[in-house]
Amino acid sequence: MVRSKKIFYGWWIAFSGALLHFFASGTSHYGFTVFFNPIRATFGWNAAVTSVAVSLRGVETGGLDPVVGFLTDKVGPRKLMLFGWSIMGLGFLLMSRMNSLGTFYATFILITTGISFGSSVVTHTTITHWFRRKRSRAMSIVFIGTGAGGILAPLLAFLISHYGWRETLFTIGIASWIIGLPLSLLFRRNPEQYGYLPDGEISTQRSNPIDVPPIDTSANRLEPGLDLASAGYTAREALRTRVFWLMAAAFFFQHISVAAVNLHIVPYLENVKIPTTIAAASVTGLTLCSLIGRIGFGFMGDFIDKRYLIAIAVTFQTAGLFIFSLISLDKAWLIIPFLLIYSPGYGGPIPLRPVILADYFGRKSFGSVLGWLALTTTLGGVASPVIAGWILDTMGSYRLAWQLFTLTTIPAIPLILLAKPPRAK
Repeated sequence: MVRSKKIFYGWWIAFSGALLHFFASGTSHYGFTVFFNPIRATFGWNAAVTSVAVSLRGVETGGLDPVVGFLTDKVGPRKLMLFGWSIMGLGFLLMSRMNSLGTFYATFILITTGISFGSSVVTHTTITHWFRRKRSRAMSIVFIGTGAGGILAPLLAFLISHYGWRETLFTIGIASWIIGLPLSLLFRRNPEQYGYLPDGEISTQRSNPIDVPPIDTSANRLEPGLDLASAGYTAREALRTRVFWLMAAAFFFQHISVAAVNLHIVPYLENVKIPTTIAAASVTGLTLCSLIGRIGFGFMGDFIDKRYLIAIAVTFQTAGLFIFSLISLDKAWLIIPFLLIYSPGYGGPIPLRPVILADYFGRKSFGSVLGWLALTTTLGGVASPVIAGWILDTMGSYRLAWQLFTLTTIPAIPLILLAKPPRAK
């Protein structure tokens, strides 16, 4: 089958998505663990109260994801992403000037709203439309950016120690606009509008290609009347299937520990007397090691049953989490096996989650279906950060929290194995 020799425009979208995810995850997701203790020290808040912000983020993200998915299906990604990155930058600027707990929560929600519209469901839906056979590999590229975001944690720690957390947040806000707004302009709804098929095949039904590189349409034409973008389940139909709720339950349990670890990894290591520099470097190690899972499992997803890959990854995540609970000052070496086992395990399902959803339910209402799955997944991590903080406040240690979350991760393994493909439409 003949293809254009030019680089398929979908890859530019994937690379842009990787850069956007890199910045968003590095500043607001992984990076916030570095801000946790400095903000607590400034205002005298306890760990549980400070952790509520992340729980509010989970509630807000979960509630918005179905709406964002629906809007992505209806209006396309570009307008939503421009709005999202504008709001995200504003949120960081306002947080840098906060002086109360209520303002902290409000600005955190504003930042999260920006991320919801500027990445996540929007970028995943766009990638799903532009790729089919290479979908898992393309999604892995996007999530490489998410995983690599942890590289920013030591940089943020350095900036906070030398300039203060307020000045660092202000800088992030300006950088959000400089980086996010131009890259958002590269996103397009689906390839059929520009004469492509998914993966770079070419059709005769081209619109004006003013927004994309010129392509050769001399071969591999799409027959008139064939619309791959309209194939698949509607959101209502998908939500009526048993397999959707099996996957939702699996990712719900899998995400419980992830949300708590991402927020509390630096405070936990500091609590067991690990130096802050090593704790911040562990965030980078966590995200870089997660790339093993994101890339490895993501690329294998185009060739191996994704259910088995996800089950294997969650098994690694569970084992690594138990190791995490055993770390202490005299057992600091356990950080290394924790990073090498837990990180690929939790990173592996990330690119596979939207891809298996697209395989099962098609492109017709993918944004809406992904939004509903993201809602249930996110709710899994709503309470866990607060629970971890409360256990620290009452017991002076995180150990019980990590052992509890090890147990809550286990149900995800049989649930995803039961999630067999639905009847084809």
